Amino acid sequence: MSKPEILVVGSINVDLLLFQPRLAYRGETLLATEMREEFGGKGANQAVQCARLGQHVTFLGAVGKDERGRGSRTNLEAQGIECHLAEVDAPTGLGVVNVLANGEVHATILRGANAEVTPEWVRQNESLFERAGIVILQNEIPAESNAEAIRCASAAGARVIYNAAPARAVDLETTRACDYFVVNEEEARFFLGEELAEPTDMREAAVLLRNYCPRVILTLGAAGSLISTQSGVHEVPVVPVRAVDTTGAGDAYVGAFASSLLDGESEGRAAGIAAKVAAMATTGVGAQTSMPSIEDLRHDSVRAEAHDSGDASQC
Repeated sequence: MSKPEILVVGSINVDLLLFQPRLAYRGETLLATEMREEFGGKGANQAVQCARLGQHVTFLGAVGKDERGRGSRTNLEAQGIECHLAEVDAPTGLGVVNVLANGEVHATILRGANAEVTPEWVRQNESLFERAGIVILQNEIPAESNAEAIRCASAAGARVIYNAAPARAVDLETTRACDYFVVNEEEARFFLGEELAEPTDMREAAVLLRNYCPRVILTLGAAGSLISTQSGVHEVPVVPVRAVDTTGAGDAYVGAFASSLLDGESEGRAAGIAAKVAAMATTGVGAQTSMPSIEDLRHDSVRAEAHDSGDASQC
């Protein structure tokens, strides 16, 4: 029997990266120092990271009938990703990313064709879920399409990693049907709202987030990440690097976590490997262009160094 695949149901964008010393003030025109056009989208980024770590990856999404759409398909296929893309009249998704001198990023996206990843398109491709061991979802496609993907994954017996980003209102019935709920600190604040006092211990936030899903991963940037399950909250330390551009670091984390789980790693060890991969992804410019390959990890001896978060390995 062949090894199960990773199926990503999600977004494809082309990112316009503007490099600038800081954000412009209100009413100010600020000169950027450089502009680059890169392939992106949370779904595509996560798929690329999984593929670079040696997984067989299938991608389900949509692109426009435009040059960016054709280029995005070619890019994914060049990574070895099997593509099932609806070609729609809307333009291919677009992201505008402000990359500041300190490596901090601020992003705005136009969903475009990603809004056309409909529940009907998901159902038409239900057979893809039967080959999947893990299904990865994000919030750059319609909520009802995510719900349909979760239904298909459940019927096929696949685990679901739901990266609830960007933050938007979600149905608890949907999130509780997932195996992992992955958010960053700002997204956690959105989902917890008034429940999250200022300042709040992020460990407390990780516990509260289990109202959405029994297993939560809360990523905290330079402060590492937390795994929250019924057995408790387990810390995964950050891997120190000199960050150049944090674009796509969260996507690298999700892709590496999913890949490691599919390879049979414990949650704690998978999260440690994901932290290392995410850190390596910040040392270059752009999202997909800086994502490490399995050869990069072997060279860096990541599996020998990755932190196993104590009892999390038994979750």
